[in-house]
Amino acid sequence: MTNKVLIRRATASDAANILQLIKELAAFEREPHAVVVTTADLIRDGFGDQPAFVCFVAIHNDDVVGMAFGYPRYSTWKGKTMHLEDLIVQEKQRGKGIGFALYKKFI
Repeated sequence: MTNKVLIRRATASDAANILQLIKELAAFEREPHAVVVTTADLIRDGFGDQPAFVCFVAIHNDDVVGMAFGYPRYSTWKGKTMHLEDLIVQEKQRGKGIGFALYKKFI
């Protein structure tokens, strides 16, 4: 087992893992039934010609262990910006700098 973590742009093949992380976050927020988005929704909305969101994933030992999820915005003062909607790292992977690495890649 290696400690190396790869941060990369998510692809449609990551959608099921992204949804699992979204559900983990919802459970942490005590809102496990609030998640209505599906894997198909994520694929349709995030990986087509005009994606509605941007997502980076953290990969450790071939597993998705975290994500930074957000979308582009436009500020009349600053121009193009990004809104970070959610950043989550699996509980067992926390404290290893993965969240910070995801944040840096996102911005």
